[in-house]
Amino acid sequence: MNYMNFPVTITTIAFCAIIWAIQYFASKKSNSQSIVYKYALIPSAVKSGQYYRIVTSGFMHVRPYHILMNCIALYNLGSGLESYLSSPIFAFILLLSIIGSGIACTYLSKQDSMTIGISGGVFGLLATYIVILYKLNLLGNPDVYSDIVGVLVANLIISLMPGVSWQGHLGGFLTGLVIAFILV
Repeated sequence: MNYMNFPVTITTIAFCAIIWAIQYFASKKSNSQSIVYKYALIPSAVKSGQYYRIVTSGFMHVRPYHILMNCIALYNLGSGLESYLSSPIFAFILLLSIIGSGIACTYLSKQDSMTIGISGGVFGLLATYIVILYKLNLLGNPDVYSDIVGVLVANLIISLMPGVSWQGHLGGFLTGLVIAFILV
């Protein structure tokens, strides 16, 4: 597989890994929570003018399984979508989905809650994939339809688990859906 066909996907995964490593090693020297709290999405902080948190929170992960699962999902969706869409359009959809996820968290979550992770962006990519299948008239295929319903049900269950931001997933998904219908 030629990784140059999806450079934004690989770069984003590498960036998330670097941020995670910085957080990990900083925690060995001091309180890692200070880094997390400085850049995580906390609705009250965003509403007080710290808008950068909407984007920075999307690249942060605390637990190893959190970054692993998000990066596997990003790789699985990104490697095909980026090749299909082009890197600039893929990057645009991913970034806007992260922003849409952050905005949803800002207005739908508790004001003192903390949200991190790129899953809102991944949900935007999932919505984009569904729009492409729809526009290619592939959702009528029973196998494709069944697979998509299975993925959506699994992700709905994950989104409703404790400690998971359904607000971020919903915001990212809806943003990806709208942008994909416009651009794809």
